[in-house]
Amino acid sequence: MRLVFVIIAVIGLAVSSCQRSGTQDTRTLTLAINSGVEGDALKQAAKDYEQQTGIRINIAEFPYANLFEKELIDLNARTGAYDLIMLDDPWFPKFASLNVLTDLTPLLQKRGKSGPDDDFVATSIALGREPYQTGALYALPYVGNSQLFFYRKDLFQKHNLKEPLTWDDVLAAAKTISENEASGAPGGGKVYGYVMRAAQGNAAVADFMPIFWAFGGEMFDASGQPTVNTPEGIAALKFMIELGKYSPPGYASFNADEVGAHLLQGTAAMSINWPAWISSFSDPSKSKVTGRMEFGQLPAAKSPGRAEIGNWLIAIPRDAKNIEAAMDFLLWATDGAQMKLSAQRGNPPTRKSLFTDPELVAKFPSYPAQLRSLESSRPRPRTPLWNEVENAFGIYLSKANSGELTAEDAMNQANAEIKRIIDRSK
Repeated sequence: MRLVFVIIAVIGLAVSSCQRSGTQDTRTLTLAINSGVEGDALKQAAKDYEQQTGIRINIAEFPYANLFEKELIDLNARTGAYDLIMLDDPWFPKFASLNVLTDLTPLLQKRGKSGPDDDFVATSIALGREPYQTGALYALPYVGNSQLFFYRKDLFQKHNLKEPLTWDDVLAAAKTISENEASGAPGGGKVYGYVMRAAQGNAAVADFMPIFWAFGGEMFDASGQPTVNTPEGIAALKFMIELGKYSPPGYASFNADEVGAHLLQGTAAMSINWPAWISSFSDPSKSKVTGRMEFGQLPAAKSPGRAEIGNWLIAIPRDAKNIEAAMDFLLWATDGAQMKLSAQRGNPPTRKSLFTDPELVAKFPSYPAQLRSLESSRPRPRTPLWNEVENAFGIYLSKANSGELTAEDAMNQANAEIKRIIDRSK
């Protein structure tokens, strides 16, 4: 009899062990996020979710410069290290082309939904589809950034300048302010009419694209060949260089921090910028121009002005260990109530109803302008090669702004380099 009990106990332990090894731990999720305000809001949401559901969420947090590479390596290696990942939207085509993300539609259908609800801004939800706008859904939008045009309304009133609706308006206003505000800054220094990012890489491209598009430029033709050196593209770069004459010295190496500092210190009057900077202008500890900054749409030229969209997306890797639990969290984190909390923590939403929410509009008066910008925004070209293309393009744009190359030489050399990148990928 004793031998029988021992055998039963051994069998029971073996079965239990097999069950443990063959069953995924659905009470734990791992989420890869970006360090910064976008990731901070999601990190707090994860804590709230843990308290509500008991499901533990491990956070893997990386600086922006490392997040793309870290996620790409892990998803390519199919390690299943992450159940959810944050993606900057220009990265999405690369991940989609590698087929490493989970199609969300079957998961939505299992929960009685035919697709994402209509409250998402159309330009935001389009970013998570492959092909762009029309294909299968692989990610939901979480942070609804798109560029805005910042300008000093007090200086525009002082010099009887009209609202800058076109790039010609911007250039004329930049010239007037630069020539007449030699000691108009809060500390008695010069106010430059315009300030922009023109450092090599992403910085120069981000500030150039709204000008490029407005002048009628396009990065690629219908067959996917680069077309940055068209007459429209060269004219746009010449205009950017002309605008640089009214920007602070050294702007060709500026990134977001330098542009923000000039605007907050009152030493520059206009700029393209992202919504994350808006709250700083009403904070007297950071800004010397509180209550004087206005936020509008991107100016027009030959074509209507359009902002560059820059949403953060959340996706589920194809080899995630807990896909069903990850989908439950994804839907919870992007519903209206949770996204409102994220907005209150500083992240622009991707739901139309939140841009018109009275409580949020009272706290963020620029929300109506942000919604108009987001709804009319354009994505960066949807190519898996965008990171390489943007880096190369940004080098030549910066060299033109620093005077190292003419606009024609910069665009011709950029076009040739982008073509080499495309040819290498075939």
